[in-house]
Amino acid sequence: MTQLLLHAPVYHAGHRRLLAAHPEIDRVLLLGDGFAERFPAMRKEIRGLDAAVVGRVLAAEHGVDVRVVQPADLPAALDDVVLAADESVTRELAADCPGTRFEFVPVFLRWDRQWALEERPAGASAGTTTDPVHVALMQQAVAAGERSSDWWRQVGALAARDGQVLATSHNRHQPTEHAPYVDGDPRNEFSRGLRADLSTAIHAEASLVGQAAAGAFDTAGADLYVSAFPCPACAYLVAEARFARCFFRGSYSLLDAEAILAGAGVELVWVDLSAPS
Repeated sequence: MTQLLLHAPVYHAGHRRLLAAHPEIDRVLLLGDGFAERFPAMRKEIRGLDAAVVGRVLAAEHGVDVRVVQPADLPAALDDVVLAADESVTRELAADCPGTRFEFVPVFLRWDRQWALEERPAGASAGTTTDPVHVALMQQAVAAGERSSDWWRQVGALAARDGQVLATSHNRHQPTEHAPYVDGDPRNEFSRGLRADLSTAIHAEASLVGQAAAGAFDTAGADLYVSAFPCPACAYLVAEARFARCFFRGSYSLLDAEAILAGAGVELVWVDLSAPS
């Protein structure tokens, strides 16, 4: 018997792809609500369904045996070898079960802390810096992103020239901050990173370009600091605005923007915030 240990507050296409890629799975151990005491973020999942409901869907959809487990049940329920999605909850639980060998599957199922804080260079064309000036400006861009009300992704951007801040912005929804929570998010139908043009939010970089167009500052030759690598749509705006350099922190699931920016002569620089100051 091949087991899958799974935290699934909802069932979506990612779960379907995961089980389709591993037809050897015949039992799913689904984490029950008792784990919320250890992982309080589970209570914040506004989409969350009762584990038994998700379990019935999994059983009907994939023909697997599903067992909802609570913390006290877990050790005895595990076989010697267990598959699990590579995310923070299952990683932490695996550390408590040294008698079981976990095989972690690299798949995106939800915004856990690991995915939300992902920081790595976008590609080989980008340079890297730990310069305190750039680190400080990037930290300001990150702080700007924390003002965003977006449930899934908070992004901040900052324009600077010679180390002096020209303007800051963050992604925000239009026509109101509440748009995706009232009407739903049109991007729910697409994978992470796809069809950014359908977002109800104006991206942080686009907001900066809009401020510049209104006369707030001149983008030509200026530096852009953004807390996540630009999407392709924003990359076109950054290129046309003639920013000289684009400093970024995180990665993006579609890196078409890398070629767009590099082709326009925008220097790409990854800011390493993990380096000791």
